[in-house]
Amino acid sequence: MEEMLRTGKLGADFFTHSYRISGQVDIRRQSLADILNDRTTAFIGLEDAYVSPLDRPADIVATYAASNLVKGNLTFVTVRHGEDIISRKDSYGSYLGSYLRKVFLTVPAFEIEGYLRLSGKVDLRRVLTVESTDFLAVLDARIQASIHQDIGFTGGGTLVNKRHIGAFCLAEEE
Repeated sequence: MEEMLRTGKLGADFFTHSYRISGQVDIRRQSLADILNDRTTAFIGLEDAYVSPLDRPADIVATYAASNLVKGNLTFVTVRHGEDIISRKDSYGSYLGSYLRKVFLTVPAFEIEGYLRLSGKVDLRRVLTVESTDFLAVLDARIQASIHQDIGFTGGGTLVNKRHIGAFCLAEEE
């Protein structure tokens, strides 16, 4: 959060079917969630982007000062702090819901476990089809590669492209 307040840029890892692209997003006008869910543009701009293949995430194969990513091709985006994935319209006075529900998602090449912040009962069909956002916010995500079990990531906040979700499961309530 300090990084965001000082520079107006947020570091994030963007995952496609084959690559992880790490870079900085300008969030002075819109939050990351608002940028990804903005249907007036199909792209998101990055600065200082580093590209790594998913099977070798520590190997940087290319770097670019400026780049654009196609939002529809993003599988998920992860950031260090959960508050960085909240839409601006939800962060100013709106009720976010204090009910956390553990979820398990599958997306191409990864399994994602984390929490949805809810205000009431969950209807999986509603979350995936009726709500107007393209990216689903998952807090405290643990992300595990499905084929290469030694590859994993964590993020305080993860935005998952709903079009890439293969399975969406709710954990049993305790």
